[in-house]
Amino acid sequence: MPLIIIFMLLIPFITASCLSEKYRMPPQTINVQPFEEISVPFAHQWTEETHPFTGAAVIDIDADGKFEIFVGGGDLQQDALLQYQNGKILNMIESTGLSSNVASYGATAIDLDNNGTTDLLVARNDGVYLYLNEQGKFQGQRLPIQFEEDSVPLSVSVSDIDHDGDGDLYISVFVSFSAFRSAVFNDPSHAKPNKLLLNNGDLTFTDITESSGTASKQNTFFSSFVDLNGDGWQDLVVAQNTGEIEIFQNNQDLTFSLIPYHSGYGFWMGLAIGDMDNDGDQDLFFSNLGNSIPDFLTTGDLRDDQRHEPEWLLLRNDGDFQFTNVTDFYQLTGYGFAWGAVFEDLNYDGYLDLLVAQNYIKWPLHKLSQLPNKSYLQVPSAQGSAFFHVKQWGLENPHYGQSPVIVDLNGDGSQDVVWVNMNGPVRVLLNTADNNFITLSFPDTVASLGTTVKVITNDGVSYTKEIIANSGLLTDQTPELVFGLGQSAVVKSIEISWPDGTQQFMHDLPSQTKYKVQKPAK
Repeated sequence: MPLIIIFMLLIPFITASCLSEKYRMPPQTINVQPFEEISVPFAHQWTEETHPFTGAAVIDIDADGKFEIFVGGGDLQQDALLQYQNGKILNMIESTGLSSNVASYGATAIDLDNNGTTDLLVARNDGVYLYLNEQGKFQGQRLPIQFEEDSVPLSVSVSDIDHDGDGDLYISVFVSFSAFRSAVFNDPSHAKPNKLLLNNGDLTFTDITESSGTASKQNTFFSSFVDLNGDGWQDLVVAQNTGEIEIFQNNQDLTFSLIPYHSGYGFWMGLAIGDMDNDGDQDLFFSNLGNSIPDFLTTGDLRDDQRHEPEWLLLRNDGDFQFTNVTDFYQLTGYGFAWGAVFEDLNYDGYLDLLVAQNYIKWPLHKLSQLPNKSYLQVPSAQGSAFFHVKQWGLENPHYGQSPVIVDLNGDGSQDVVWVNMNGPVRVLLNTADNNFITLSFPDTVASLGTTVKVITNDGVSYTKEIIANSGLLTDQTPELVFGLGQSAVVKSIEISWPDGTQQFMHDLPSQTKYKVQKPAK
């Protein structure tokens, strides 16, 4: 029987699976201020000859305190550099030296050469590029990195893994578009190893993947460094596709130890990092294919001893590398195909909310009925917090969402939302929330990575955030840390702990204020 006939016969069953998401009602009335959309003169284009992905990074190209967003273009399409000017979004890519007509994937912005300006790393279909910033003009070079045949880099994460003052790179690697086969769990030739590159101090790199123990076991969309146990050294989290998630502890000697956690074999893609329960450590959210595609189409070559897991995954950090699956407790089960995700307190009530991009560009039913992309408000209650999709925000995104990006584009101190879409428009939505908040602006440098900040309000409530290089999916978020204060007008104290042990303290600070933070001399 031809495949098209089989598919037509399965449509009623598949449609029920694809469209079975339910809107869960919160236990109380929700009042939020809707975001305001502003048009963007750029749409990503996919030629169907490379992977459909794009990437984005928040960057201040000229150190004027205003952020731009680099967004990757598709094959034969120029990249974009989006800037807010006088109520409009403009594409400023011309004459910057940043663009390329090779399909661009992940992007990460950070000052790698320590000259006071923010540089840019871009993973492209033909390799990893480093663009050094000289007063807003960029000089680019493709790094001499050898990848396995039929593999491409999708994203680059940065950390100073050995505390020597320079940025080391972890590259998430995927099988090439032409060699890709779906639902392959157990074919070693299909899996492409990631790479850990140690900075030699002069922007040349030594491959220490094997000696560090971080090669990973499967194709990877996205990875990120984050200090999970509070020892001042960033660990490594890998969202493996067609595998189990991997969490590596930094042993402080250029080696990492794999922390056993059996997530089940899923299609792990995006990664959100944040202290969602306000207990002082960083929790982890992983996206997955959800209920959009029936299980019998996604189990592939799984063995009987390998548990198939299509649900999203929210891991509560319990300390000492112990994690608890709280996906169901926070009511995040039963949703559809998802890509990038980020935590951010969008209404400034002191609880992290969650944005999740959705829709699979290759799945026929997502062309017929697209998922709305989720904007979850975290709602506390006597029974415990949970996440609820809020239509009133106006953040629904009827496109092939790849990842949300958080950034204050219009300079009002409030964090805006940018939807980066595959084969579709970039969407900018400005935040109008009126609760109190305080903003800490850190230099986008290697020295800042791993810094933790605790804000304590007058009523004794504390919130903790950590500076990490990237989160979402192939995206780098704002280097600013914004803390929602609800109705509190004053912050009692702020504790800033840098990875080298340096500490700073600030006291009795009014809200609605942005503070530039510089690392003090020891």
